Amino acid sequence: MSKLDSFLANAIQSHQKQLSSHLGDRTLYVGASDIAGCPRKAALGKQVPANHDIKTLLRFTRGHVAQSMYAEFFRTGGVNFEEEVEVRHPECPEILCHIDFLFYANRENKRLHVVEMKSTSGIPEEPYSSWVDQLHVQMGLLKLNLADDVEIGGSVLVVDLNAGEYREFNSYKPNALVFDHLIQKGEHILAAMRGECEAKTEASFLCGYCQFRTGCSAHPIGSTAVLPLEIHQAGKAYLELNAQKKTIESQLNVLKDDLLSYTGGVFKSITDEFSIVATTVGESVTVDSKKLKASFPDIYAQVTKPKAGFVKLEIKPLAE
Repeated sequence: MSKLDSFLANAIQSHQKQLSSHLGDRTLYVGASDIAGCPRKAALGKQVPANHDIKTLLRFTRGHVAQSMYAEFFRTGGVNFEEEVEVRHPECPEILCHIDFLFYANRENKRLHVVEMKSTSGIPEEPYSSWVDQLHVQMGLLKLNLADDVEIGGSVLVVDLNAGEYREFNSYKPNALVFDHLIQKGEHILAAMRGECEAKTEASFLCGYCQFRTGCSAHPIGSTAVLPLEIHQAGKAYLELNAQKKTIESQLNVLKDDLLSYTGGVFKSITDEFSIVATTVGESVTVDSKKLKASFPDIYAQVTKPKAGFVKLEIKPLAE
């Protein structure tokens, strides 16, 4: 490790601790993000706090950067809001949340709007259920601490800094049934943290980021796992898009043959909508690796190098 790598490893960790200092000791309470995720991960994370790698810390920092940027936008626009507003459950203060942005619609504060911000690489068509659950915890806790005549709304603001895009999933309102269920989940996490029960598992897209995945009953080794709803929907969508891809590729090949029959091997033209260029690529020679290995194993060993493995994903329709 170079001196720069060593320096950055320590500096990034220290910087992340400073950015998250307002959250306090997260091992002592259950937050909205804990409730929105897997109870087992939340409980184990309190008992055995994780040492995040640099990649994860940088991803966290990206979220802070995005929030800071949009806070400046809101201030420039002259709106009335607060950041990182802490709200506790009045009867169970160990359950609390930190609201990213709380907007005040008027001076009497009779109408408030909660915004949960997410920084991602790619914006989904629909918000993940964990995002919505986190928002419901925040709106519900806020409602418990305010007068009945205060109107509360909420939205999830998703930002992709790399693509320069954002999208708001809006029009959420507090829902007593959803909130009560989520609070029961929070109380279950608290009990599991204290060792009073075994934490339940709740599989989702977030499983890929869980440091406690090994040994989790939701991911049995050597057997068929039961898919959670979101993963099932994603697999179905993948299957449908893949079928469309094959149809589109077939149609492209027909169009390509039609165009090449006109252009020949060398052609160039520009229209008011697109350019079209046909180029002939000359013959080339490739190495037959199997024959090389069989005939000249010593040379094969000298000229080859290891290739990293990868995870192969296959989703196929079941025969009807």
